[in-house]
Amino acid sequence: MSLNRPLRFTQQRGLALLVLLALLGITATVLIMRITASAADTTDQDRNTARALGLAREALIARAANDLTSPGSLPCPDLVTNIPGVNVPNDGIADLLSGPNCPSYVGRLPWKTLGLPDLRDGYGERLWYALSPNFRDNFPTVSVNSETLGQFTVTGLTPANNVIAIVFSPGPALGSEQRDVANENIATNYLEGSNGTPSPPASPNLNYVMLQPTGTFNDRLLIITSDMLFPNVERRVAREARACLDAFSKQPNANNRYPWAAPLTDLVNFADAPNNRAGRIPMTLANTQASLDPGVAWVNPSPPLGQPCFGPGTWWDNWKELLFYQVAQAYEPSTSPTGSCPVDCLTVNGVGAVKVVVVVAGHAFAANPSQVNRPTNKTIPSNYLEASGSVDNSLMNGIYAKAPVMLAPTAHFNDRVECLQESGSWPC
Repeated sequence: MSLNRPLRFTQQRGLALLVLLALLGITATVLIMRITASAADTTDQDRNTARALGLAREALIARAANDLTSPGSLPCPDLVTNIPGVNVPNDGIADLLSGPNCPSYVGRLPWKTLGLPDLRDGYGERLWYALSPNFRDNFPTVSVNSETLGQFTVTGLTPANNVIAIVFSPGPALGSEQRDVANENIATNYLEGSNGTPSPPASPNLNYVMLQPTGTFNDRLLIITSDMLFPNVERRVAREARACLDAFSKQPNANNRYPWAAPLTDLVNFADAPNNRAGRIPMTLANTQASLDPGVAWVNPSPPLGQPCFGPGTWWDNWKELLFYQVAQAYEPSTSPTGSCPVDCLTVNGVGAVKVVVVVAGHAFAANPSQVNRPTNKTIPSNYLEASGSVDNSLMNGIYAKAPVMLAPTAHFNDRVECLQESGSWPC
């Protein structure tokens, strides 16, 4: 048989089919590789965007908790237009108040003010930021505490009310959006739909939208609500109050004692009352001084956490109705002990030998009728404090629960409890 004889037609057709299949396989492999690379790029971009948004939100929450004069407040956005003497646009620094207001309530994230690096989303764009006007850092004009409501509404994929702030990733430019130097500070070149609506002080934009990405919308939003912001803020307030009480007991002539409480009915002077161990934290200490020593007074912790302890014109003005306090009989103000631990001390989470307890009330729960009526009756602890298991903090009977927040409609708890013990640190 000759090896050089021409191939039959069927053999030629079979070889051609094999070559075609090989080419199709190569083409498919290239396409899969391209799709995989594109998916990987998209995944990386999404991951970087999510990381930037998350860092921004956490930094804003931390900033609210650590504000010295108004715990819970947030900085103005970095305005996108230049106002001589007020701001330089897009420099990462929160704009100064213009009168009582932020110059705008939507703008770039003030990353320098928040102590962050120059955060960018997965497409290299700086983040944007919208602030609910009633959370602006304008103490004492604006009062911020656990009962302050966010003014923003978000519609679309994940509807939300009572939104305090929003962080945006603008994503890549769409349609006619222009992001050159001449247009880089115009919101509508970055944010789509109602998100790009101007938000001047006179008529701030309160409505935002969260949608699936399309050819005409690609904003990514991360919101901040009360339940996200205030846990850390309330914890800071409770710990600062605890530190102030500790500093009081350590001053000369305090004899390791603590003040009488202000009666729950005194919502004007917050004056301590003799033999009153449970109530709110007092501002004035005349009866404590009479029981202990004329020279004792509120003193700052060392190092100070914020402004002077419980003084008028300080952060305490915004929080005083939400701060509850009890001192153990063994540590009430007197020149000689009137009891001893554990019998005459307080208990937190089943642990005794507690000298004082501070409780910061969270926001009212709509499912609790008495808490909804809180503004009209501020003298009843159950309008502020809740029970965790079998322990009801609102009884203020010397037995307290320190527990995680529970937001379920029928089982709710958001008290922030801090305490001082004779020794040890748990659960205080």
